[in-house]
Amino acid sequence: MAVSMQESRPYRKMATSCRTRPVTEKRIVWPRLDPVLPTAGKYRVTVLRRDLVEAAARPWRLGYPELHGSPHEFLLDPDLYPGWVALWDRWEEDAAASVYCMSVLEEVATGEVLGASVLAKFERNLQVEFSLVATLPDFRLKNLTAELRRFVIKIAAGTGAEYFATFCETWHDITQRWCLQGGWKIAGVFPGNFVRWNGDDQEYRGCTVHFHQFVRNARELVTRPEEWHLAPEVKKVWEVLDEATRASRLDKMSQNSPVSRPGTGPPASVSLPSRPRGLCRAPADRRKARACSGPARLPK
Repeated sequence: MAVSMQESRPYRKMATSCRTRPVTEKRIVWPRLDPVLPTAGKYRVTVLRRDLVEAAARPWRLGYPELHGSPHEFLLDPDLYPGWVALWDRWEEDAAASVYCMSVLEEVATGEVLGASVLAKFERNLQVEFSLVATLPDFRLKNLTAELRRFVIKIAAGTGAEYFATFCETWHDITQRWCLQGGWKIAGVFPGNFVRWNGDDQEYRGCTVHFHQFVRNARELVTRPEEWHLAPEVKKVWEVLDEATRASRLDKMSQNSPVSRPGTGPPASVSLPSRPRGLCRAPADRRKARACSGPARLPK
């Protein structure tokens, strides 16, 4: 049934500081990318296939067991994948219908899945969430997942989404830094946002750090602070978050400057190494190398 809005009025007329557009039907369809074979064909990066479903659940159970008892617990159970996660074998149907898209790093010789990454879509909001990433514990710090990160970013970029969101665990501060370095804006810290398993039969409410980013000129549709109506306390929070993001970007620009300050980096004649794009790079602290949720950099 078509909904009539003729008698409806917005609570407050907004968008005086940004442009608007006509309301249209919105769709997000997962693009089908061909598998990638890095490292001379020893590994394969691909969207999830039916024959990999059982193997794909293992990195989640071993690499991100905190999901047990949470809204993402289905990732631990391969029987729940069909219908929720898009499968290569039924892409024509799943690309539009499935909420989640999982990409995996597969060892070609054995069919073992070493790592996996999940995207989620919020279709009517033209939003893609970089939800979760997991790696088998024995394969952390092996520099194996760079191609997986690039693969996932290409999928997100090909969906037509205009708003990207991600979150990091508060026990994974390295991922938070990567998001900041990649141009993501801090949305806030959500205390107790997710139930998290703590071993045995115990759980707690884990806290998460949230980030967002606009793509495809979506920023032009965003209302500006001058037309917001914020409580004084909320305004203070916004100003602090905005300042923190600005400071992080200035720090990044300073670090990437071709002219180094004395004693702070290589001489100007030495090229600074480019950092790989992607979701997660191996942290120096093995304890923090368990899982992450957000990309380091995304296309503008």
